[in-house]
Amino acid sequence: MPRVLRDVVGTLTHEGAAAFDLSRTDPLTHLTFTQGAALFQDSFYRTQVEELRSYAAALLAAERHERGFGWKFAAYMRDPVKGKGNRVQGSIAPAILAAADPEGPFTEEYTFRCLRHRADDAVLFVTHLENLGLGAVPEAARKGLARALAGFDEYQLLKYSRRQFPLARRRANGKRASLRLVDVMGLVKAHLDARTLKLYRYLHAPTREREHLTQGLALLEGRRAFFHGDVSVENFVKGRLSTEQALSFLGSTRETWRRVLDVPGLLPDLAFKGYVRAMYLAGIPARTLVEMARERRFAGLWPHQVYMGWAAARNGSNRPGYRAEPAPALEPVFEAILARVCEGLLPEGKSLGIADISGSMFGVSLGGTQSQATVGDAAVTLAAVMARELGYAATFSDDIFVEDRKPGQGVFDHAYALRGGPGWGSTQVAGSVVSLIQLLRSQPSRPRPRTLYFFSDMQFHPPEFQSLGDTRGEAAERKAALLRELGVDVDAATPPLLAALKAWHRALGPVDVVLWNLAAHDSAPLPSKLPHVLMLAGFDANSFRHVSAWQAAGSPATPERPAVTPADAGAGKNPGAELDFIRTF
Repeated sequence: MPRVLRDVVGTLTHEGAAAFDLSRTDPLTHLTFTQGAALFQDSFYRTQVEELRSYAAALLAAERHERGFGWKFAAYMRDPVKGKGNRVQGSIAPAILAAADPEGPFTEEYTFRCLRHRADDAVLFVTHLENLGLGAVPEAARKGLARALAGFDEYQLLKYSRRQFPLARRRANGKRASLRLVDVMGLVKAHLDARTLKLYRYLHAPTREREHLTQGLALLEGRRAFFHGDVSVENFVKGRLSTEQALSFLGSTRETWRRVLDVPGLLPDLAFKGYVRAMYLAGIPARTLVEMARERRFAGLWPHQVYMGWAAARNGSNRPGYRAEPAPALEPVFEAILARVCEGLLPEGKSLGIADISGSMFGVSLGGTQSQATVGDAAVTLAAVMARELGYAATFSDDIFVEDRKPGQGVFDHAYALRGGPGWGSTQVAGSVVSLIQLLRSQPSRPRPRTLYFFSDMQFHPPEFQSLGDTRGEAAERKAALLRELGVDVDAATPPLLAALKAWHRALGPVDVVLWNLAAHDSAPLPSKLPHVLMLAGFDANSFRHVSAWQAAGSPATPERPAVTPADAGAGKNPGAELDFIRTF
């Protein structure tokens, strides 16, 4: 086994949470909850190397405990419809597992399942194997990789065939080495089906020998005719030119964009969002873009992804290699996109989003090093989305700090205002809940939320070990007095968060708390052993559905699970709805 899979180390974690490490007692939950939000970058808490080693250790520990679970977790993480849709984990996890068990019973099938969603995942998979020092692609994984390539149409394979994917090593001339999809196709050519092999031979052949190799490949025939001067609509459609090709060959004009938009599926929803500015500058009116946005679904997009486009339209953008001036006329386009994204997103009932806006929340990018979005952007945007119905959002520490939504204020403008709030987070939220009870009792006309969502990147203390924050001073005495007034005792046998929820139920009615780690670390605990408290991690297209199902069942506590010891590791399966859901992949 490669050293990177053996040489795993413990990691430094945030103060106060190290005692609740689940890696030894519950490896499946540790992988699913804690590592489900791994970002694989230098963060406020640790380095990228530590992140990767910790992830590899958790993945292999889960696979040792229950054969096949690590692979199913990888497939669950990558699936963009039923799972999290996480592209980074969806290619890193199978690389680690394939190297650890090269000819295992799951290697071929689950390499295929992880890599079948996008053609460039195949290249990322191979780059991870090389960059992490995991060795050559195992034969079983090559078969799975070839099966995944066979499932892509000509357009998908051609789109990424020559794009450069950087490697860590350098060539003899000192330049950074890279890999292309056509290189990966050559790596597995012995297992390719006839159609994909024919396409590979075309891509691999010298330019002067290609013409006769396009026969029988309609898309290539159309492109060849188009680029040789027959720029007819027929050849444009037949060749399914990518947006980049169309813009490069025809220029970013109104007519070019009309052609692109007239071909169904040529400009996916995510690309539409990314090209809003280019279409506007080419002459498509903002009101037309709003109308087009309302006709699209934008499935799989998260509110914070739209927020970043809005922020660039409002403030302009100035990052390495790219500069754009403010374009406030485009703000309504992004609000229209957000409206589509939010349709059916949240569970029923009013929700209060409570964001941690500490410095670490805005220090790590979501979606890779080139992404401008941070964990903090996700927190304030989700909180502002919830305020559309409730009318306010909040930030938190040991107390609560409410930010009302002003009349006519857009969601993104509200999110921007939340960033300036005073709530710098806390691993313990019980004091915030009591503080909120005080506020709502003093303001009877303020709408009552049904669910409280705490968004943070910290390792929340387990609900049964929460405290009310600073136990000294006037504020602490007011909180204790409120609990006593409502007939709730806080003693050694009563967890403070449970006491806070009992007080809420008596004073205000039903409520649930969701503790959501947007970037969890090694010691983020799960499950909650208290009723009305749920813990989530990472970005998951199904997370809000999990909340709905949990609330429909009465918001129960997660049942106790027996601890796993080295003697019984692998002997049985841990119960749990989320783990059972992963086992279906």
